[in-house]
Amino acid sequence: MKKLHRNTAQGIVDALSNIFYKNRRATRVLEKLNLANPKWGARDRNSVHQATYEIIRWKNYYCFLSGTDKNLTDVPQLWNLLGTWLVLNSLKLPDWDEFATLDVNLIRANQKEKVTSEIYKSIPNWLYERGKEELSEKWDDELEALNLEAKLILRVNRIVISPKKLQQELLDKYQIETQFIKGYDDALLMNVRKNLRKNPLYLKGFFEIQDANSQKIAPFTEVKPGMNVIDGCAGAGGKTLHLASLMRNKGNIIALDIERNKIKELSKRARRNKVKCIKNNWVGDAEYKESLTKWADRVLIDAPCSGLGTLKRNPELKWKLTHDSILEVINLQRKILLEQSKWVKEGGKLIYATCSTLASENQRQIEWFLKQTEGADFRLEKEEILYAHKTKFDGFYAARLVRNFCE
Repeated sequence: MKKLHRNTAQGIVDALSNIFYKNRRATRVLEKLNLANPKWGARDRNSVHQATYEIIRWKNYYCFLSGTDKNLTDVPQLWNLLGTWLVLNSLKLPDWDEFATLDVNLIRANQKEKVTSEIYKSIPNWLYERGKEELSEKWDDELEALNLEAKLILRVNRIVISPKKLQQELLDKYQIETQFIKGYDDALLMNVRKNLRKNPLYLKGFFEIQDANSQKIAPFTEVKPGMNVIDGCAGAGGKTLHLASLMRNKGNIIALDIERNKIKELSKRARRNKVKCIKNNWVGDAEYKESLTKWADRVLIDAPCSGLGTLKRNPELKWKLTHDSILEVINLQRKILLEQSKWVKEGGKLIYATCSTLASENQRQIEWFLKQTEGADFRLEKEEILYAHKTKFDGFYAARLVRNFCE
């Protein structure tokens, strides 16, 4: 994009306004924006997507460079951030009224200034300090990795196709090049970002779009065909579908979630993926939950969390989180652990996972659980921390606990 058209620029500012001032998710905002602008071509959509995410990601730094109040209170400030993005990307700054007060020389001068990590890594100060306390020297490396754009990863649905065959079909039929990723058996890395939601192979259930480290969780459960499995926080079912693929569609998977619309979405995805071993239910059904006591060979708790490990793809999260919101989610995680651990049968395994690398949401939660009455029958078998700066993918944590046989 060598020249910014006004309609495209307005789209970027509208997106930022919805995200920063109306607290809406970036993915949803951009989806609606694309639908509202059917005349936009692929280049326009890509420009809006790229600029919006970059400005969200680097908000504090852009505010510093342009002399804009980082608290952002009005739309003209968003135009300042857009102008800063243009300058940093060596793009022509249009002679528009919206950019009249933007000082390009100030931006260039401030680039040479030494700034704090809060500004340079573009993160709220309280969150920077908390991460530093919990992850020590790893936090700076983690932030640097999480400020990079997320890679586009496919997960092969082995129920219908092998990874090698899918890779070949994508190349032969659609000229889409992918790479295998060492250590990730079902993953294909896209060489170039492209929207595949309407691709015939996607519509046939040959693959899902899923971060590589997210794909590590289902294998970590050690599921096998024929098992009874519960995914207690299934959401729209990304990991549920992976469990079904690993189980070769044989056995029983009960997928639960508090949000009924997500359960409906999972049902649609299961049909597309040719999955027949999943039964969905609303987690609010107390009688049904009681019937699951000591039923499952595996219980996966893909727990609600801060989501800090997903800042690559959800950069707006860092501006929405608060001390209180993290405390709330920690309390919710404990409640879920106490409740859903009851579903694991003797000799079965409980898997706790989050898309965060904060110890307060992970190791400390497992330590706490094992000290409770509900955790007395369990022992920690294995835990794994998948850091973004070491893997180049999202940050995740997983712990696998075994329920002992009662004598």
